[in-house]
Amino acid sequence: MQTMTTRVSVPYPDAAPLSLLLRLGPCRVRITGSDGPEWISGSYEDPSEVVPIEIRTDRGAAVIAQRFSLSAGIGAVSAPVLELAIGRSHPFVLTLEVGAGDHLLDLGGLPLSAVKVSAGAGRYAMDFTAPNTVDMTALEIASGAGEVTARNVANTGAAEVRVSGGLGRSVIDFGGTLRRDMRARVDAGLAGIEVSVPAATPARFRLKTFAGGTDLIGSLQRDGDVVSTPAASGGSPLLSAEVSIAFGSITIRAT
Repeated sequence: MQTMTTRVSVPYPDAAPLSLLLRLGPCRVRITGSDGPEWISGSYEDPSEVVPIEIRTDRGAAVIAQRFSLSAGIGAVSAPVLELAIGRSHPFVLTLEVGAGDHLLDLGGLPLSAVKVSAGAGRYAMDFTAPNTVDMTALEIASGAGEVTARNVANTGAAEVRVSGGLGRSVIDFGGTLRRDMRARVDAGLAGIEVSVPAATPARFRLKTFAGGTDLIGSLQRDGDVVSTPAASGGSPLLSAEVSIAFGSITIRAT
C-alpha cells in the first residue's frame, strides 16, 4: 500500500489573536519551531490511506484534524506521522486534543500565550527547550491512562500550571529559567507522579496524599510544606506547587 502524503502549509493570517487546534487520534506527532515565512508548515504521512487529515482556517484560527473512515477496521490502520514546524513571529494559543499515539513536542522558543493538552492513552512528551518569548497565562495538561512528560516547564513563563492524570504516570520537570512567580497544581489517581526542580530554584510544595507514599530526593526540607533551600532562605521568584495523589506515589526531586 502506498503512503499518502499531505503537505501542510498555513500562511500567517491578517486577523488576530491566533489559535491552533490539533485534534488527532492514532498518530505520531513531531512539533518544532521555525523562522520561515509561514505560520505552520510540514507534512502528514498516512501509510494506511484511511485516516486523511483536514486543515481548516477561519480568521486567526487554524484547525488540523484527522478524519476516520468507518469502513476501515482498526487493524488496518497504521499510525500516521504528522510533522509540523510552527513560526515564532506571532503569539498564539495552542490546544491539543490527542488520543492514542506517540507524541514528541519541542515547544521551545515558540510565542505561546496559552497551552491546553487533553490526552488519552499513549505517550506524550513535551519539552520547552528555550524560553517562551511571551508571558503565558496557563499551561494545562489532562491525561487519561497515558504517560505524560513535561520538561523545562519554567521556560514557559506561565503564571499557572495545571496537570491532572488518571491511571498513567506523570513526570513534570520545572527546569529552565523561572522569570516570575509560578503557581502549579498536579493531581493524579492510581498513578505515580515525579516532580523535579533545579536545586537553585526557590520552590515550595504542598503535598496531599491518600493511601500513597512520598519520596524526597536532594536538597529539600520540611517546614510543614516541602521547600527547596533557596525557598527556605526567602528566594524569589517562587514556584508554589500543590501535588495531590490517591493510591499512588509522589517523588519530589531537587537536582
